[in-house]
Amino acid sequence: MALTPDMPYEEFLDRVHSKFNKTIGEMSMKFIDEDGMKVSLRDDSDYDLAIETARDSAKGKPDGKLVVWVE
Repeated sequence: MALTPDMPYEEFLDRVHSKFNKTIGEMSMKFIDEDGMKVSLRDDSDYDLAIETARDSAKGKPDGKLVVWVE
């Protein structure tokens, strides 16, 4: 699923939930931070960290990559 860095967290949530046809309480999300640790993705601040991590991993390229695990 493609997203832009300026996509609000609520829109991201809506897209993920509709993709998997689940409600918010039925799944959890995690991503790998800059230290290589899996971090829960539960709110705006976690989402901002995930976007920043994707920007850092792009190393100046126009497209970054963010892998999100949905459980």
